[in-house]
Amino acid sequence: MPRLARRTAPVVALSAALATLLAAPGAAGADPAPQPGYRAAVVGGGKPHDAVEGTTWGTYARLIDTATNRRVGEASIGCTVEKARAERLIAHCIHSLTVDGRGTLLIEGTHHYRDVTVMPGTADPMRLMVIGGTGAYARASGTADATEAPGGYVYKINAVL
Repeated sequence: MPRLARRTAPVVALSAALATLLAAPGAAGADPAPQPGYRAAVVGGGKPHDAVEGTTWGTYARLIDTATNRRVGEASIGCTVEKARAERLIAHCIHSLTVDGRGTLLIEGTHHYRDVTVMPGTADPMRLMVIGGTGAYARASGTADATEAPGGYVYKINAVL
């Protein structure tokens, strides 16, 4: 092997290996895998009218995959009002999203409502924390964006699942 070829061969091999690594899924510079999106369609429970500090409520919903528009499980939300003023209400909530055959994803955070009626359409968009889960979601961490929608919430999961 000529002298120049012997010196450049490791550099070429290393460059090829690095290019392969960077193109691998999940590597820097690669397109990220699509994150799941869900819609919770409320079927029971719900937010109380004119809530005061300490008020709690729970909601049960069907969980729908936003990509396929098919039911994939169920969701429940439990909230406690932390602050209530005439023009604003703040509640701490835990969302449990159970995907059939995969496990449960737990999401927690603060909801800000624009008035104490806590009626649909009064919640600001939320950035919530993924705090764990079971099954396929046992090591989940990250965030979830939740937006109030007619009849429930829409979730965009930004997490390592």
